[in-house]
Amino acid sequence: MSFNGFPSGAPVTPLPQALLRDLMPMMSDPAELLVTLYAIEALSRIRRFPRRLALSDLAMSRPLIESLAAMCPALESAEALSRGLDAATERGTLLHRRSVQDQRWTDWIALNDADGRRAMAMALPAPDLAPDPAPRLALGGSAPLIWADAFGTPMPPILADEVIAAESRHGADTLHAAFAEAAANGVRHWRYVAAILERWEADGQSREGERHGSGSARSDTGQLESSRYRHLFRS
Repeated sequence: MSFNGFPSGAPVTPLPQALLRDLMPMMSDPAELLVTLYAIEALSRIRRFPRRLALSDLAMSRPLIESLAAMCPALESAEALSRGLDAATERGTLLHRRSVQDQRWTDWIALNDADGRRAMAMALPAPDLAPDPAPRLALGGSAPLIWADAFGTPMPPILADEVIAAESRHGADTLHAAFAEAAANGVRHWRYVAAILERWEADGQSREGERHGSGSARSDTGQLESSRYRHLFRS
């Protein structure tokens, strides 16, 4: 696909020189670079103080999600976003803080400059609520523990609602079996797990039937046939 050039008078996003000169040469993860660039672009459009951005708004950026899918094909976009944000905050390019707004926890991000630090200083937890929102995930039952046990990583907060909803729909045992199926086949993607659950539900198979190969998608070697879920991943 060729590009016909920028139109006259096209909006311009200013980038800090330190980003171009000092930080980008140190970045090896495209997720970090993309999250940093799109966060700076989104923050530049905020003309009021405090200049901070809700993480949920960044996660809804279609160009960012499409870019993450293209440059990080081995990860789901939500996982790539989480990894990129973690890398950017660890490097100190972006700031990330949770605070309470309208009686709900909100994740904020800001550029690590004087304005961003002042904006984040205002995003303090409400005194009558626990400062750590992590226990909210525990209310979803076993989903966070199932994810961590199967994949060896914490469940990304951006996927929490979807995974918890799947646990409510299918039950903890079936969810655990689907995660185990994915891990056994060397695939650690929520989309893959969701496809297994959908297939089991469509086939009317129980977890035990799937495990013992009754009408299942296992080959003679006991491995799940990749062709069933091949459409979910890029080659």
